[in-house]
Amino acid sequence: MEIKQHEWRIFPGLSNLKEKLSYHLFVVLHIPLFLLILWLLCHPSAYVRFWFQICVDGFLMIHLGLHHFFKAHDKYEFTQPFSKIIIGLMALIGLIHMILICQGIRRIVTLYLISPHQV
Repeated sequence: MEIKQHEWRIFPGLSNLKEKLSYHLFVVLHIPLFLLILWLLCHPSAYVRFWFQICVDGFLMIHLGLHHFFKAHDKYEFTQPFSKIIIGLMALIGLIHMILICQGIRRIVTLYLISPHQV
């Protein structure tokens, strides 16, 4: 199996390890991350789900910034336009989603603060 981008090569800690070990650690560390994501997506608390969505949106935007920051790294391999477009679109979607859910929360709070006879 050929791996096109070797993300672990630019991560502090993983980049100093042997190639095979750093690859396996990088992949294995995704398992608890995905379990956490699935748990938070289905969390019974709307409050937790809201803040989880905000965190994901923020991550998508920070992720784009990290790619810009690391593009000067000698082991950075995300040079294909397809990868750049997807990363950029996900950051844009995260920004739009964050704006929309924050506006929705503002409307809900406003409705609860205005007494029914004022509406």
